[in-house]
Amino acid sequence: MNYTTVKVPTITMEELTKLQNEYMFFDKILKKAQKKKKKTPGNGFVIWNCKEKMKPLEMMFDAIDQGKVLIND
Repeated sequence: MNYTTVKVPTITMEELTKLQNEYMFFDKILKKAQKKKKKTPGNGFVIWNCKEKMKPLEMMFDAIDQGKVLIND
């Protein structure tokens, strides 16, 4: 039988905590910008920018949930 070894990416708890803090930071700014009643181009840019910064973080969290990235202690 032929077995293959696949190296699974890993992440440390410190890195995971940093990613979670970044996500919470951008989420807080996004909610604050969406709450403003007066719509301006600046607010639209902030909303767009926050969503763009949150996409890779969400993808990383999904990969961790699916077991594609392991967490080292």
